[in-house]
Amino acid sequence: MAASRAAVAAVEVVVSDPMPAELLARWTSQSTARNGVRLCIRPLRSDDREREIEFINSLSERTRYFRLMTPLKFLPPHLLDRLMDIDYDRRMAFVATTEEDGCQRFIGIARYGETDRPDCIELGITVTDRWHRQGIARLLFAELVRFARWRGIRCMEGIVLHDNLPMIELAKQLGFHTAYDYAQHVVVISMSLESSRSGES
Repeated sequence: MAASRAAVAAVEVVVSDPMPAELLARWTSQSTARNGVRLCIRPLRSDDREREIEFINSLSERTRYFRLMTPLKFLPPHLLDRLMDIDYDRRMAFVATTEEDGCQRFIGIARYGETDRPDCIELGITVTDRWHRQGIARLLFAELVRFARWRGIRCMEGIVLHDNLPMIELAKQLGFHTAYDYAQHVVVISMSLESSRSGES
């Protein structure tokens, strides 16, 4: 949905601690896409690096641009490090996976990262092109919001390119406030996690 402001900044390689097994089990669930295919919704793990690469490479140039806000032809190592830098608190990601030819593959990722406010995080959601309009973004958003509330986060915001109309419409349907930033030519979306109950049903 929205790209993190820090998503394309160079960072040192950070190896996040593995998520405790009990938390991984608690936050792993089964769901169904609109086309009837069974999905697994779970936290991103430290062993998902190759699946993350495969996912990003599977995106069309347009979808990759909407997510990263830069016309990358390949995923540079520093950006991959950033995407894998999850602490299961203020930096979190959930993935939607399917089984294909005996392998687990990502079809969508929802993540949030830190902002300059301790009680507010920045949201990003990406679904691979062939799985658009299957309800994947909604499923991932619901789980990300549940987790954020559990961690005591009070607000969620994001940035969407002004021509990413399907995602802007989805944000409105999910209850986000939208505001056009004329200086940056982007749409800023925001939601209070204290008042909104979206995604917990």
